[in-house]
Amino acid sequence: MSDHATAKPTDRFDLRALYEASRLLSTSDDREAVVRNLLLSTLSKLLVTRGAVLLFDPLAQRFRVADARGPVDLTPGTTLDLPLPPSDHLLHDAEVPDALRAHGLCLVVPLMFRHRLLGLLALGRKATGQPFSKRELEFAQALATLSAAALHNALLIEELQQANRDLDLRLQQLDTLFELSQEFNATIDRDRLAHLLSLALMGQLLINRYLLLVRVEAPDGTASFEVLASRGLPATLPPERAAQLGRLEHPLLLEEASATWDWLRAFHLYLVLPIRQQGVTQAVLGLGRRINGAAYGPGEIEFLYALGTLAASAIRNTFLIEAQIERQHLERELQRARQIQQRLLPQRLPEAPGVQLAACALPSQDVGGDYYDVLYESDGSLRLAIADVAGKGMAAALLMANLQACLHVLLPLESTLEQSTAQINRVICDNTEPDQFITFFQARYTPSTHQLTYVNAGHNPPLLLRASGQVERLSHGGLLLGVLPEARYEAERLSLNAGDLLVLFTDGVTEAMGPHHEPFGEDRLLTCLQAHRHQSAHAIVTAVQQAVEQFTNRPANADDDFTLVILKVLPS
Repeated sequence: MSDHATAKPTDRFDLRALYEASRLLSTSDDREAVVRNLLLSTLSKLLVTRGAVLLFDPLAQRFRVADARGPVDLTPGTTLDLPLPPSDHLLHDAEVPDALRAHGLCLVVPLMFRHRLLGLLALGRKATGQPFSKRELEFAQALATLSAAALHNALLIEELQQANRDLDLRLQQLDTLFELSQEFNATIDRDRLAHLLSLALMGQLLINRYLLLVRVEAPDGTASFEVLASRGLPATLPPERAAQLGRLEHPLLLEEASATWDWLRAFHLYLVLPIRQQGVTQAVLGLGRRINGAAYGPGEIEFLYALGTLAASAIRNTFLIEAQIERQHLERELQRARQIQQRLLPQRLPEAPGVQLAACALPSQDVGGDYYDVLYESDGSLRLAIADVAGKGMAAALLMANLQACLHVLLPLESTLEQSTAQINRVICDNTEPDQFITFFQARYTPSTHQLTYVNAGHNPPLLLRASGQVERLSHGGLLLGVLPEARYEAERLSLNAGDLLVLFTDGVTEAMGPHHEPFGEDRLLTCLQAHRHQSAHAIVTAVQQAVEQFTNRPANADDDFTLVILKVLPS
């Protein structure tokens, strides 16, 4: 019996509520609307009479009340100094900060998007006086996750709108950065680079006091931070002070900082910006107040980050000329990696009685994270596989190669699809970080019996177009790979008939964006498949690629890896 058949009404209610909230949030690009919908939906569904949403300001390291309902005595716009939540888990009762409990709030749900804290959803007790059930807490956390993604998108849109309003200033800053980048790259004189940085800070933002520390790597692999440019401040710092600055991960506003930073305040610095690349602080830019007393706005902060990155990179290059040679070497290696990766994909699809096979794989970068395979098994069956590794570039390519190796090693062992998928999942879990995962689908088709068995591990459900016109989505299986080492998988078995069409694809097909920021979508894919289903498998692949390119006015792999596999059952 399926899960749907045994689900309780409350389960269906919660799923429907989440679906409705997701649809509402996905169509909203207004931050206030997202916050309001989150708060009202949570209050109404959990029977709570008071609540608030607080948004996190990473520059000030404080929370601002975005919306409040019920008798909480919190006015929108009010800022609160709250400790950062230790994780994305819910906080109950005594775990809730005192400043929130004082307003009758006893439950806090962090709003997280890809490990970035966006804010907090704070709720009072239920009107019934009963404690929150496990299902209610899961509902609140799921709704918070959906809202965090929508809130993240709304914040991005606001930033774009602000960018448009500041277009003239940004163009001037871009011109300045472009000219500076040329000058920075044209010299290896550190004194000249420091002079250029001083001119840019003074000319653009009226800053005459600054300090730039850059991470310098020694031949033995150790790294330290050194003052490589300064004005109005010491030319050197004690190693322990430099190391303390190098550990910064977030902007530091000194007028709000703890006593730990009194030594920086003694230098009359106002703002410290860590310049991070790939999760590592590569430079630190300390700045005094502007001569005209004006505040640092978002545009100025972005300009300073870009300018600091340019200056730090140029100065580090004076010490690391060898790195340029190494980068050129890596570029050549990347080209070789693409050649190797292409050889990991089938060079020629096998021929099997009663079926036609065709495939297309177009990486969006030099190397990609999509993978497909079509293999013969010892009993004459065909093994079809398709996968999409999270991310792009070399890391995704290495994971893809790992997956390909697992599949090829397990194929001769004649294990079931459920067993091989579980084994591959364990290998991926053991060799990846927690935020890396793979969506994966594999199937076994036996031409002699027309039987298809498949397992879907979180991949876009392949489409099975029956000769009758019916469309089935192959979604049965389990969790995507790399999430839970002990995950279990279930297979589904189907019979294929003459004229049936099996279509495997990655999200690079359906999520290809058109000029109006609209995805190609599954409906358009189905329309194209229906229109060309009587053609050969190869012609169908070509038709889909052309349809995507016509819709986007760009190559099919412009935004993401484009991978498509077609199996067509021929008449006996």
